Amino acid sequence: MADSKLSIKNVLIGLVGSVAVIAGGWYLLNGSYGCPHSREKEEECEEEIMPLLPPEAVKVGPKGARMERASSERRGSFQTNLSSRQKKMKDLPQSMFERIYTKDNEEGKEGKEENKTDKFAIDTVKVLKLDNLRDYIPNLKWHPNIYHRSRCFTNTDDHRRYSFASSGMNKCTQSRKGRIYGSFTPDRDIVLFDIVRGKKTKNKAMAFRRAGAREKVCFNGSDVNAAIITCGGLCPGLNVVIVEVVEVLYYAYGVDNIFGIQGGYRGLTGEKPDFIKLNPDSIEGINRDGGTILFSSRGGLSPTSTEEEIGEVFNVLEKKGINMLFIIGGDGTHRGAYRLYEYGRKYKKTLVIAGVPKTIDNDMGVIDSSFGFNTAVEEATKAIFSAVTEATCNKPNGVGVVKLMGRHAGYIACHATLASRQVDMCLINEDPFLERNGPDAVGEYILRTLQNKGHAVLVVAEGAGSEFLKRLSEEKEEKKDAGGNVALKNPCDFLISHLKGYFKKMGEPITIKFIDPSYMIRSVPANASDNVMCVVLAQNAVHGAMAGYTGFTSGIVNNRSVMIPMPVIMTTSPSFLNPRGRTWSRVLAATQQPVTLGLHSKP
Repeated sequence: MADSKLSIKNVLIGLVGSVAVIAGGWYLLNGSYGCPHSREKEEECEEEIMPLLPPEAVKVGPKGARMERASSERRGSFQTNLSSRQKKMKDLPQSMFERIYTKDNEEGKEGKEENKTDKFAIDTVKVLKLDNLRDYIPNLKWHPNIYHRSRCFTNTDDHRRYSFASSGMNKCTQSRKGRIYGSFTPDRDIVLFDIVRGKKTKNKAMAFRRAGAREKVCFNGSDVNAAIITCGGLCPGLNVVIVEVVEVLYYAYGVDNIFGIQGGYRGLTGEKPDFIKLNPDSIEGINRDGGTILFSSRGGLSPTSTEEEIGEVFNVLEKKGINMLFIIGGDGTHRGAYRLYEYGRKYKKTLVIAGVPKTIDNDMGVIDSSFGFNTAVEEATKAIFSAVTEATCNKPNGVGVVKLMGRHAGYIACHATLASRQVDMCLINEDPFLERNGPDAVGEYILRTLQNKGHAVLVVAEGAGSEFLKRLSEEKEEKKDAGGNVALKNPCDFLISHLKGYFKKMGEPITIKFIDPSYMIRSVPANASDNVMCVVLAQNAVHGAMAGYTGFTSGIVNNRSVMIPMPVIMTTSPSFLNPRGRTWSRVLAATQQPVTLGLHSKP
């Protein structure tokens, strides 16, 4: 009896499965995957295709192309609509708030007398000015921002390999002319810079224009001749930025003429300018590689370049028809790019200059961090772990010394120290330990550490003690590299020599293992976190350029994508780690090293 019931059950399950398979095949044959109607009835079943959109939000364009504009309750057409997190915060009950500050009542509805001076209300917001080509070329016309291409649908036979047309799948999309963006960023959207408010905070704030795709653009894709250039030192993620710039130009805006300038600015200033054609095929897979396929160099264009030299660069770009230039580099690269912008504005040239900030040292002003920095810290941490192994396994008195990049800013050294939790002493340029305490203080602390735990690890930024070493040097003139940077003395050479002399004087043996991963940490592929940042920065650089904005760089400020005027980057860079700030305090707490005399006595 039980067996007969089981067999009947299996038969029923089989029948249901067969019906489902037949129904699914019927849907596919009618070209309406996921919709239980034929293609001719597609307009009637928009609700079933897009269940996330309310009926009033769905519009059907020419030739059946679906144009989405969601209501604010679902998926907004503008990014100003609240995210799920913001909605939940907005709905919190009043009982959960300590105090409500308003413009008319700064101390709050339930404020206390001692909080009268708090100024949390912002009366004035100063938005940093962004330049647009239309400011000095007013005859440029606006065009609707329509997504041109996709791997999922085709416009022309040239792009058939990026569609599913050949396989018969997704027939609904084959005749679509394009699809509109899920959301646009209005020009009125801003991101506050100084978000921390307190007693000493004025009731004013600065803000940047929020980055993102605009509803209208200044260029047709067919009219754009874009070029990409990478300058300065290598950094993890350069190839990722190149890939994303090319793909957003090609797919989102229909740009076919995209070029790479090889060898940095020298590729524009040499006897034979070096341009290569770029497209999704030529760049496929390079995001998995370190370095840059466009090569890089220092120099070639600088703030001191004459107008005649700038004009020659412009002539090279104009001969190639370039009207959109994407520069990827540090503050020096941006200074050179701004000279190009100034020249173009002066002579009313149709050339957009857009930047993506790049610095392995993370020393560019304003931005939260640069792409590649997290990867560099990750690789530096591996070098520290190697130094720990060397120090613990080599007797007597094993000491591992690790030199990390950081000419003027010790961010890599500090973050790697915090990430590893294995460092006994960290020296950076911003903290004048060698100048104030002297090199014997390093030897004394290392000796005491060895006596306590048997080994020690010392991390040194390449710019540490630069002023101290400069005074010791007999050279009167400072040597500079092609980028105009002063050639620094190697602090590790001095420290290793001094440690050996100090331990000999103290009658103690010492075994030092030196590790210098400087170029290793910058030549590796970007990790997942930096990959995402590269994508965001590159996309918004293209969106801003297509909207006509120029003389700007795409950055992350307070974890929001913004467009930063290049003069702001130039004015605030390079930036430095605060030796009295929280990051350095965390480093001191982690290493337990001596504090610098006269530096940390103030609160």
